Amino acid sequence: MFMLALTIIILLVFGAGILRGLAKFFLAAFGLTFSVATFAFKLFCVFLGILAGAIFLILQNLVPFLAKHLTRAVPWIISAVVTAGLLIYAAGRNIFHGESITEFIEKLIPHKDESSRRKDFSISVIELADSIQADISEKLKAQYKEVVNFFKHPVNVE
Repeated sequence: MFMLALTIIILLVFGAGILRGLAKFFLAAFGLTFSVATFAFKLFCVFLGILAGAIFLILQNLVPFLAKHLTRAVPWIISAVVTAGLLIYAAGRNIFHGESITEFIEKLIPHKDESSRRKDFSISVIELADSIQADISEKLKAQYKEVVNFFKHPVNVE
C-alpha cells in the first residue's frame, strides 16, 4: 500500500512533466511522419512531371510519323480485321459443315496466275489480306478521283 501511495504521489508531482515529454515524443513522431508523407508526395509529383514531359516528347516525334504512315496503315488494319472475320466464318463452316478452311479461303482470292496457287494455309491467308487491301486501295483511289473531278467541274444549278 505504501508503494502504491508513493507511485501516485510521484505521478502527481511529475505527471505534467511526463505527459509533456510523451506529447513532445508523439508530436515529433507525427511531424516526422508528416514530413515523410510530404516528401513522398513531392517525389510522386516530380515523377508525374517527368512522365508528362516524356510523353510530350514522344508524342511530339510520334505524331508526324503517324500522320505520314497512317494513310497506308488504315487499309491494312481494315483488311486484317476483314480477314480475321472471314477466317472465323471459315472455321465455323469447317465445324458445322466439314468444309476445308484452306479451300474456302482460296475461293475468295482472285488469282491472276493459276500456277502460283499454293495450298499452304498461312500463304493463303496472306494472299487474302493482300487482295482485300488492294481492293480497298483501288476503291479509295476511284472515290478520290470522283471527288477531285466533282470539285474541278461543279454542277451548275440555274
